[in-house]
Order: sequence, then structure tokens, then C-alpha cells
Amino acid sequence: MTAAFTIICKPTSWFYLRAVGMLAMFAFLAGWFYKDAAVGYRNKNEVFLTEQNFAKASAEFEAQSKTGSLTPESWKAYAEKQSLVFDADAALLPKDFKQPKPWPPELHDHAIMSKGQRAAWIAFSGPLGWSEKAPEKLMDQRTINEQWYFAYGLSTLSVYTLFILLRTMRRSIRVDDAKTITQGGKTVPHSALTQLDLRKWMTKGLAFASYTMPDGSSGKIRFDGMTYGGFKKEEGEPAEQMMQLVRKHFTGELIEYAPEDDGDNSEASTEQTTGKDPA
Repeated sequence: MTAAFTIICKPTSWFYLRAVGMLAMFAFLAGWFYKDAAVGYRNKNEVFLTEQNFAKASAEFEAQSKTGSLTPESWKAYAEKQSLVFDADAALLPKDFKQPKPWPPELHDHAIMSKGQRAAWIAFSGPLGWSEKAPEKLMDQRTINEQWYFAYGLSTLSVYTLFILLRTMRRSIRVDDAKTITQGGKTVPHSALTQLDLRKWMTKGLAFASYTMPDGSSGKIRFDGMTYGGFKKEEGEPAEQMMQLVRKHFTGELIEYAPEDDGDNSEASTEQTTGKDPA
């Protein structure tokens, strides 16, 4: 972590846990929505429309039963001539879906049909691994497209998170008695620092330093102690050591929160430092 008069703050375990967790979450959700868009919702539509056919078949069975002339043989002869009707756009059904489909054997069986639509549906859907309770509505194209949008958006977030993870893994912040080398590789002498904002350092581990280089260029350094170095006492609080070394050589405007006398509130205060060790 340290060399003579140099503090090197590398990515922390906290950063890795957060980044990997976010990547896993985005990737999982992207896959979930992709599956629904490509396969899941179309399969649900097949189940929904098939169950609707069972409802129609059951209604027809009841109607013929009321005539008093329905026999197992006559019902089977009728059922063998029927086909399942899927009244929906082909884009809403599985890609390998083919029509027409004859009535399944469960709808031919007079004994099963006599028990009602639910009995016939359970007998049919069970071997297929379908739920006993069919979907309540047809998933239209708009609903399927929404799943695609979510899948694309979450995939983009996954790629971006992976990019941030890989980029940060190769970075570090280096501070010695003469300069700061930022995580982006910019070398900034301590003498070029003009302002150090520590208002978020104690609460969020964030500090910002403005600088003006001898050639007139300017910018800002972001010290993120939670991402680089960390504050674990067992590791020597690398981020805090880094900030103490920066403050030791800083002579510009310092902004930090100073507690009021009653201790209930705090207000921003500024002071001109002299380059002495604040400790």
C-alpha cells in the first residue's frame, strides 16, 4: 500500500462488492426480460389460447349433453373432427408454433369431459408442465415490446457497469510530498492546488480539489476514499492517510464543515491554510 513518502490508494473491496453486485443484478434482470420477450410471453399466450379452447369445448359438451343423445362414441366422433383455434397474430405465439392443431385426447374422452373443464385442463396441462391456472389475458405486442426495451436498457447498464469495473481495477490514486497522481493519470503538483473542499469527506468519503497548472490549464480532482483506499482501521485507513498528506502540503482555500457552539448544526467554513500539518 505504501512506499517511502508515497501513499497508493487502490480500489477497495467495498467498490468491488458494489460493482460486481450491480453487474450481477443488471445481467440477471436483462436475461429475465429477454427471456420473457423472446419466449416467455409467447408461451404464455399459447397456454392462454389453449385454455380458451378448452372452455369452448366444455361449453359444447354441455350443450350436447342437454340433448340427451350424447354418447361417448358420438362425442369422440365429433371431437376427432375439431381443431384448436388460436385467434391471434402469429407474432404473439412461439416461433415454432404450427396450426392447425387437432383437439388433444383429453377433449375426446367423454368421462373426463363429464367432470368439467377444470378436470380436462388439469389432465392435459399436467404432463406438459403447464400451470393449472392459465394466464388471465393475452400478452399483446406492446407488452412484449416493453420487455425488449427493458432487456436492451438493462443490457446497456450491464455493459457500462462492466466497463467501469474493468477501468477502475487498473486505476489508483498516488500521493507523495510533491504531487498527486489522479486515478485518470493526471499529475498535479501540490503547489497547483487552489481549493480543497472537504465538506463530504467525513460523511461520504468524498473530497474535491481545484487546481491551476503553471501553463494556465485548470481542473478538479475527485478524491473518492470509499472507492480508492478505504477507511478500514485494520488496513491503516489508506484514504485518510492520503488526505492528511494532501492537507499537509496544501496552501490554498480550505472548505469544510465547522460545528456551531450548540453542537446541533454545522456550517461551511473556509480558511487559508499555511501548508502545515493539520494534525
